[in-house]
Amino acid sequence: MTRQRLFLGSSCLDAARARIRHVYDTFDTVCVQFSGGKDSTAVLYLAKEVHDERGLGPVKVIFRDEEMVSPMVLDHVLKVREYPWVDMEWYCLPYGAEIWILGRRESALLWSGKREREGRLVRPMPEFAINARSFGLSHDEPLKESIDYYTMQGKRGRTAFVTGVRANESMMRYRSCVQKLHENYIVTPFGVKRGLPLKFAKVIYDWQTSDVFKYIIDSGGEYSEYYDSAEMTGSNTRVGIPLHSVAIRRLGDVIATEPEFYDQLVRVFPRIDAQRRLWVDFDANKVVEMYSKDGLSGVSRFISNYMIGPTMQNAARRYVSTFKRKMAQDPKSYPIHWLTRNLLLSSVHATSANPAGPGTKTGKIIQDEGDVNV
Repeated sequence: MTRQRLFLGSSCLDAARARIRHVYDTFDTVCVQFSGGKDSTAVLYLAKEVHDERGLGPVKVIFRDEEMVSPMVLDHVLKVREYPWVDMEWYCLPYGAEIWILGRRESALLWSGKREREGRLVRPMPEFAINARSFGLSHDEPLKESIDYYTMQGKRGRTAFVTGVRANESMMRYRSCVQKLHENYIVTPFGVKRGLPLKFAKVIYDWQTSDVFKYIIDSGGEYSEYYDSAEMTGSNTRVGIPLHSVAIRRLGDVIATEPEFYDQLVRVFPRIDAQRRLWVDFDANKVVEMYSKDGLSGVSRFISNYMIGPTMQNAARRYVSTFKRKMAQDPKSYPIHWLTRNLLLSSVHATSANPAGPGTKTGKIIQDEGDVNV
């Protein structure tokens, strides 16, 4: 039976309240996965409503400190940590983050022990943070398990991490919220260790940005000052590491909103300044054409030239393997130049090999030229 999207007979706020109550009814332990952004702030206040209604005491909150955090967002997290109704676990754990510079990708270890000894952390690790040493591990190498495995330690029974994921932020997020017919907002995290009793609950997946801010303000809550600064400067309102393949293309937003933060990033990763200076002249189409014309051998050369280090190269090869399987079934929707474009500009992830849809530049080429020779 074909699924159809239908409007609910209630407001998005009432629906979210029903969802989060259901999460508390269903799971033994519920934590808010907090980033300091507007969406997780809204989720935090939704959880507070349930705790106040049921007398559950402080809301359990998990903050995964990614080192390259906007200072204004960090100020908000520190303020939330001091709320009397919040019980926050603050994690500083070593795992890989992508740095994308003019198409070339490399992996940087967050909270790296080597960079710490060299005085090259973006900022000092908070003394109160739970770190790798808390688990008997080193900050000189990435975690052996997913980060969710470590933030799950000490939790009782079936556990839900309530997140601020919203479907309208990206097609990937939309697809993650429509895979199931029932309880579509409760999902298993990607890469979680088999048997770990953890689910993500995306209780505000159908909210718009205006819904988020209205709810926070109506609740008498606070949000990060970053959003007011971004509004005034016309900057990006997505918080998170600013150096991955999408965010770094708006590196000027960091300079516009928090120039001292940009200086901190350049001190640690000097190469990113080339991205700021040269991006305006970067010809992505030329790069895609150069490597696509030689088919899969060209893709292999692209990986060797643009993916720096074994971590990124292995991730790219896994992505290519996924793409090739789909290309064998539907070559028109998965042409080589779409593969190369994704490797250059998109997230290199084994599950993200999407077809060249009608709204994409490659989709238009397919439409204009008919069958594509792959």
